Amino acid sequence: MKKFWYSSLVWLLIFFLNSGHVGSPGVVYEGLLGNHRMLAHIEPPDVIPGIALVTVILPENPSGISLEAKPVYWSVGLDGTPSSDPLLAVKGEPGKYQLDLWFMGSGASSVQLIMTEGGQLYEATIPILAMPTAQKEMPLGLGVVLSALGLFLVVLMVTIVMAAVGESLRPAGDASPVSSKRKWVGLSVGTLTMLLILWGGKVWWESEADKYQRNIYKPIQGEVKVVSSGEGLFLDLTVDLKELQNGGISRKMSYLIPDHGKLMHLFLIKKGGLDVFAHLHPERLDSLHFRTPIPDLPPGEYHVFADITRFTGFAETIVGDLHIPEQSLVEFASLRTVLGRDDSFLVTNSINAASGTLDSDFMLCGIPGIRVGLGEGFEAIWESDVPTYESGRLYNLTFALFDPDANAAVLEPYLGMMGHAVVMKHDGSVYIHLHPTGNYSMGAQEMMVERFKSRKQGYRGIPSGMTFMDSVDQVLAWLEGLPDIERDSLLMGDMLHLSPESPEHEEHQLVSFPYAFPEAGSYRIWVQVKINGKVRQAAFDVDVS
Repeated sequence: MKKFWYSSLVWLLIFFLNSGHVGSPGVVYEGLLGNHRMLAHIEPPDVIPGIALVTVILPENPSGISLEAKPVYWSVGLDGTPSSDPLLAVKGEPGKYQLDLWFMGSGASSVQLIMTEGGQLYEATIPILAMPTAQKEMPLGLGVVLSALGLFLVVLMVTIVMAAVGESLRPAGDASPVSSKRKWVGLSVGTLTMLLILWGGKVWWESEADKYQRNIYKPIQGEVKVVSSGEGLFLDLTVDLKELQNGGISRKMSYLIPDHGKLMHLFLIKKGGLDVFAHLHPERLDSLHFRTPIPDLPPGEYHVFADITRFTGFAETIVGDLHIPEQSLVEFASLRTVLGRDDSFLVTNSINAASGTLDSDFMLCGIPGIRVGLGEGFEAIWESDVPTYESGRLYNLTFALFDPDANAAVLEPYLGMMGHAVVMKHDGSVYIHLHPTGNYSMGAQEMMVERFKSRKQGYRGIPSGMTFMDSVDQVLAWLEGLPDIERDSLLMGDMLHLSPESPEHEEHQLVSFPYAFPEAGSYRIWVQVKINGKVRQAAFDVDVS
């Protein structure tokens, strides 16, 4: 059994790409559908049952095609899936299609896109997490109307009962007036019956509302602190079992899957000025306890975001807060902390001293941009062909990289990707980890496709948590022992991360991240690339209307 899971996880690891998020539930997918490049954006419902907005953009705008979509859950597969619904072309926007798609249940799921062209069917499976994240308030006007109708029905029912008790007991042909006593009995019986029905309905409604409230998705809260040992200074992250009450096996910490060769991607961002950023990779001490060396960061309060993914495709972000005290710098000054080979951090300008906004006086290929240094003469330039960014719209955040001689920088894979990006709203309410292929989990996609082919349902046949953890740990140890080039080659697989070839950009090295800002506000974007064996980073700021 161990050998089976070991070999399976080795190959799964090669394809697994995670997307962590807080406050940014939309899923972006960029890839091929048939022979056509496709950009898809799925906005999951915030209540379940609810409607997801599915948007598909085919830049080539091919003719003679039809598009359909349907929800497919990991737990029930294709046999438990309803029929697909057609996507309709958006008027005035060639190549753009949309559909309101119903999701009736919560859990790890996907949207299956089906394109028909020339009698051939082409499919793409896009993993999403369909979980309730809000509880809707009833509009005041609707509440008043329903209350009035309810009161009318209650009065009507009481009147019917009163008439039935008073009139139905009269002998045939009796024309004498009905006694007031019988009327009062009917009124009392009718009123008491309706009050009992209303009270029972109220109890049922409150029970269902309480159950729904308990099942509303909330990010896992982790306890994060700085600890010291003879080996150096470390960051400890611990998850309380109470945080995992909802979700069943889908949320168990013993079924984590590596992504980019790491079990967890942890980001530290200094609160306030957002001038300190660190990307770390804790090791698992046990299923609820993780530890990583911590760099020599300035004291202060930090946001903590830790991305994890489970074998069911259930990907989420553990959140927390970290306090680095002043005295730790003195107390642990003699401790040398050796960071992991893939760990990195950046101390840069604060949001109050931002590097600037898009400058039309600075042009790259005729496009305004922001120039930010990467250190040692390397530069990153954010190209933007839009005057302002709007929430809910899909953009390609494109960055050109240059070496000290103003030539195109040569990028190397960093954990299996040609670039990573983190987007965070200044107040910390929105966080997302992006990749050039989008922010969906390719590993979850691979697992779902294989599972749907197998027609399996439910959670039967899953190994124990300890067996699963042991297999994963063996894969991680094996992968960690590989040289960077060999490991990155495995993690890259056959994925294409570079932007499409363009005569206008033949002198530049580009990395692009598709994304839709979920809400208006001020954001900071950290871009990470690897050049000459070193991770280089830059921070950009943008206001979204």
